[in-house]
Amino acid sequence: MQAATRFVVLTTQRNGSTWLMSVLNSLDGVSGQGELFLPRPRTPERRWDSDFAHPRYVESAARFGTRRPRSVFRYLDDLYSAPHSVGFSLMYSQLRSFPEILVFLMRDRIPVVHLVRRNHLDVLISFAVKGRIGQAHILSPAERPREISVELDTASLLKDLERLQHKHDVGRRVLRVCRLRHIEVGYEDLVADPTDFRRVLQFLGISLDGSVPESHILKSRLGGQRDVVSNYDDVRRTLAGSRFSQFLD
Repeated sequence: MQAATRFVVLTTQRNGSTWLMSVLNSLDGVSGQGELFLPRPRTPERRWDSDFAHPRYVESAARFGTRRPRSVFRYLDDLYSAPHSVGFSLMYSQLRSFPEILVFLMRDRIPVVHLVRRNHLDVLISFAVKGRIGQAHILSPAERPREISVELDTASLLKDLERLQHKHDVGRRVLRVCRLRHIEVGYEDLVADPTDFRRVLQFLGISLDGSVPESHILKSRLGGQRDVVSNYDDVRRTLAGSRFSQFLD
């Protein structure tokens, strides 16, 4: 029996952490949790983790209190006391709101999977699609709209792409300065090549018998950027000559 692993997936929104956690959660002896430090209680709608979700920190005041950082440490100690491998998704913004989490990770030497999405343009499109369909994740083909069309704000496009790049850069600096044991992996790489997923599992000390399981989280869009972005030509002209032009399909 393999030893239980405690880990965190550090990332930002629309970078594929739900997809990654759903795959990890499909492995024997692994509990892949979502964003446990979202600052709101769960809603009753059916979600990808409805059958196994751990209570969020904001829902746990009755057990652990609200006095920080003590309550956060007690919450995390309880989460990681499980006899199986456990990890959760932590957004950059949540780490900024709960800096004591970083102290906990350093104290207990929790390994970190730094998940990035290299194509920031796809991240902006993902945000736009989420806003258009009114939900973050698609769980069945029937939920996926047949046609999706979104428009990106070209006036702020370069600034938005710079902001996303800056988030990744800050995340890398924090991990390096705090000397946390970590691995960086790209969402696109994981989707394209299962070998990269095995690299993550090897880093975490989680064994895999057979092939990498498939996620039950479905892509919100199937077409390319031009198929989805109604003002794609304007976007292309805006990015022409910039370092972000490589993100165009």
